[in-house]
Amino acid sequence: MKSILKYMVCPLVAGLAFTACSPDEFSGADKNGLPVIGDRTIEVETDQETNTAVFSLSGDFKGCYPVWYLDGKMYSILPKTSYSSMEEGTHELEVKLMNRNGQSQGSLTGSFHFNETKIDYDAVYYNKLCGKEWRVDYTEVGHMGCGEPGSDGSNWWAAGVNDKADWGVYDDRISFSHSATDPATQGTYTYDPGEGGTVYVNKDCTIFPEYNTNDGQDFMVPVSKQTSTFELQPGTYNDEPTLFIKFAPETLLPYISSDAAYNNPYFRVEALTNTRLVLIYDGDGIVWRMVLTSREDTGLPTEPDEPAAVFDWNVDASTNLWKNMTEGGSLLGIETWFADGGWQTLPTQPDVVVTEDGFEVVVPEGTGGDRWQGQVKIHTNLAAKGDKPYNFYCLVDADNDAPGMTIKLTESGDGRDGNFFFDDVHPITADKQFVYKAEGVKLKEGVDAPALSLVLDLGGTPAGTKVKVSKIYFEEDKSVLYDDPANIWKTVDSGESLIDITTWFADNGWSTLDPQPEIARDGNAYTFTVPDGIGGTQWQGQVAINTSLTAELASTYYFSCTVEMDNDSPEGVTIKLTETDGPDGTKHDGNFFFDGRHPITADKPFVYTAKGATLKLNDAHALSLVFDFGGTPGGTKVKVSNIVFSKVD
Repeated sequence: MKSILKYMVCPLVAGLAFTACSPDEFSGADKNGLPVIGDRTIEVETDQETNTAVFSLSGDFKGCYPVWYLDGKMYSILPKTSYSSMEEGTHELEVKLMNRNGQSQGSLTGSFHFNETKIDYDAVYYNKLCGKEWRVDYTEVGHMGCGEPGSDGSNWWAAGVNDKADWGVYDDRISFSHSATDPATQGTYTYDPGEGGTVYVNKDCTIFPEYNTNDGQDFMVPVSKQTSTFELQPGTYNDEPTLFIKFAPETLLPYISSDAAYNNPYFRVEALTNTRLVLIYDGDGIVWRMVLTSREDTGLPTEPDEPAAVFDWNVDASTNLWKNMTEGGSLLGIETWFADGGWQTLPTQPDVVVTEDGFEVVVPEGTGGDRWQGQVKIHTNLAAKGDKPYNFYCLVDADNDAPGMTIKLTESGDGRDGNFFFDDVHPITADKQFVYKAEGVKLKEGVDAPALSLVLDLGGTPAGTKVKVSKIYFEEDKSVLYDDPANIWKTVDSGESLIDITTWFADNGWSTLDPQPEIARDGNAYTFTVPDGIGGTQWQGQVAINTSLTAELASTYYFSCTVEMDNDSPEGVTIKLTETDGPDGTKHDGNFFFDGRHPITADKPFVYTAKGATLKLNDAHALSLVFDFGGTPGGTKVKVSNIVFSKVD
């Protein structure tokens, strides 16, 4: 039972209702054909030793399958499944029936209770935390930061890549150890200041006063290697189970944010995997963030030839055909086939967990190292036209490196795997979310596919690796070019729907710069030069194109634009399409389509696209396209062009 102490057990079987649900037999949903829950019953068995509940639904499942909801969230589609948790507590069950016509109107409910909180500290914490060196991950934006209470410690300030290279923080190393003779929750902690021999200290600290120059700048303090202690304290944060780490008083870490963080170092663990540790200190009215990695320090990564893909799609858009996977009964079943290095089927196949936004699987022991020796096939009733282009997006997360993960969307059925949209192999880096995009793809054989299967292959991935595929989006490609009649932004460029263009550029102290830059408009292009003295923080370099265009909450939209600059902007340029504030000063900036920040490389056009975009709150009486260049070097020449905005439905 130890193997299910951490992971939910929710296997899905191949061939669920395949005979009754084959595409050839289905001619459309019939509300009179909804399944009936009838006199079925729920049975729940609870093992208090392992905090595992097994629940099942009675009856025959020909042509239908159950949909279990655990604590209000969709959980499984198996007649018999299970759930494990480390935490004490009561859990509510609901089950409905699903067939090709939809869900049953009736349901059955039940519950189960775990009497005690049980934690396997070795399996859950120490195996990830101990036996390695941790260091600040200077390659990640936001590896250090601060923010308001209740935040993740990055919304006020987030360190850029290698931002603190001159402050003696990146050569520091920390490590944790725990032995059988230690108390269950305690162990030894070691801090090594590295070659520089210093610790980085916040300017407002009163500790180490002999090294504080009191000039408003942070400072470094010479220190020696230190051995201290730590204690793991499971608790809750925002009503969710959370791990906290308490260090002995006056324990050194790579960055000391305040006197209290040194005298009473107590951190919330935002993330802990085999290679990533995120510590949050919440005190003194400021939340401080530090991201550490146990990976080998190989220096700064080389700049990719093309910008990395970003998560910029709206999963809930009406154009997303995949969102009906569980809500509308499009999921037919999940098949797994994992084999050893000799292509022999493993005796125990892994369980696949259905989550609210995707699927999770843990690679089993004995999985072979070749491609196609770790297959997961997600069978659906989604159809596709052979002559139409489509877009497919998803996110992939793994807690170990996967040297080559296959992602393939193909026609279902024996002998039909040659009629696919894509069949790609991608290396997945542990704890670095992989954004997969396939745009404008067509079926290879050019013939209609009556049903599609998403095939994942994890051959060669280390055993025990947890892989999650989420935020899946699949749509018929309805991209719009600038000169297409559907592009309503052309009326802005012509001046018909343009109200004005406003700017607000400020210095690091948030004082308005004088003069403000002039925005030149020529056809579909907007150009200007970033003024000297601009601050380094987001929203200290705003340009707003204010229009009379309107938008509806219930509709879905397509947007794209191109940004070009002659200097790098590693902190990123914010692109936000939002409802314009009211003439009486009423703020509407919370009602927007998107507001992401994107790093721009000099002399490389950056094309931003938002597909399936929807407003957050309500209809918009007018729209403003807002760019923010805070952190961009003064003197940078900027061009924004080819703006496209169109209504999809």
